[in-house]
Amino acid sequence: MTAYLAFLPDMAQAQCRLCADSPMSDSLSQTATGKQEIPLQIEITANLDFSRMALIGGGGGMVSIDPMSGARQISGSIANLGGMSLHGEGRLTGEPGRNVRVSLPERILLSAPNGSTAELEKLETNLPAMARLDPAGRLVFTFGGQLRLRGDASGQFRGRIAITADYE
Repeated sequence: MTAYLAFLPDMAQAQCRLCADSPMSDSLSQTATGKQEIPLQIEITANLDFSRMALIGGGGGMVSIDPMSGARQISGSIANLGGMSLHGEGRLTGEPGRNVRVSLPERILLSAPNGSTAELEKLETNLPAMARLDPAGRLVFTFGGQLRLRGDASGQFRGRIAITADYE
């Protein structure tokens, strides 16, 4: 079973919209052994936010947010304009004690209303290789990545990140 999520990085909160219309989202599913399985659900509780910055000197640069600490690092021709950056946070709910795998895409193209683009890449979570839901069937995780800006990119960049979560 797979849960999918798409969200805009600047939304206050996003939920698994693709799961909501699934016939399995409101009921238990059957496993191969006939046992009923609680569907795996995902909710974003904090959005990935790189805060405010500006390209200087016509060059490009990169802004990274660490998935563990939420710390932001800036490199290249980028000036920090202040504000608070945040690593993203998600919550899985499902079958208590089950192992789960969370996957993030390798690269996402972000766009601004003026047509400028930027790339979000190297997305990572703070989860161990063998993540497990707790006895209540919950698991909270954080995620971060790198925002790569090139040339004369400007604007408020937005995009959708497809996060998948599967039972192992």
